[in-house]
Amino acid sequence: MCETDIFFIGIGLSGLRGCSIETLDILDQMDEIFIEKYTNFVPEEISPLSGYLKNTKITILDRVDIENNDQRFLDKIKGKSVAILIPGDPFIATTHNSLRIAAINRGFNCQIIHNSSILTAAASVSGLSAYRFGRTVTCPFPHSPSEFPYEIIKLNAQIGAHTLVLLDINTVTGEFLSVNEAISILLILEEKKHEKVIKRTSLVIGLAQVGTGNEFIVPGNADEVKNIGWKDIGPPQALIVCSEPLHFTEEEALKTFWDIDLSNRKSQ
Repeated sequence: MCETDIFFIGIGLSGLRGCSIETLDILDQMDEIFIEKYTNFVPEEISPLSGYLKNTKITILDRVDIENNDQRFLDKIKGKSVAILIPGDPFIATTHNSLRIAAINRGFNCQIIHNSSILTAAASVSGLSAYRFGRTVTCPFPHSPSEFPYEIIKLNAQIGAHTLVLLDINTVTGEFLSVNEAISILLILEEKKHEKVIKRTSLVIGLAQVGTGNEFIVPGNADEVKNIGWKDIGPPQALIVCSEPLHFTEEEALKTFWDIDLSNRKSQ
């Protein structure tokens, strides 16, 4: 193949169907192929690749395989050309950096193949300006409560920035935090803190299964978006809390894409 020992390959947002031609060329030359399914839900099994690869055996990696036992994993693949398929873009979340660091420290050559991520796709699909987004935050399940998402939304709003709120998942149990649950959590925090960070009339955009054929996007007041049956739509989901006023180009995009009339919001 080449001198590279490990390819960290992003498969994007639509599962294995998101693999690029470059990825298929690489996979067809690998000694072993792995896929991790614990950082996000991967909608398909191996079948989408069966028509493209000679060897379609792909081993599923658990979190314990490459986080707690990275040296054991590196011993196992030593001397081989290996690809690790990762949802989204490989290192947008830092989950796999420990393996990458351990591999480089042991003399492995590593290469990254990039793909789409919700961090960029959320702005692209919504019509909002990517330059208006501030710090991204994750909203955890109610059984692990945190005020951190509320605080990040507040800090972003202070500089006129939108907030992308990623919603917690558990790929082992299949649990996921839905858009309406996240809005409820934030509104409860508002009732507790009274800092006018998010109101029932705040402009938000709910996102589900972005980048797939089942993509579902709804902008509107927090109360309106909260009353949609997001749990029935399925994961992964995310929420954008908009900072107002919007730029006129953003207003035009939301009106054109989603038929949202924002003309009366400046008086709210």
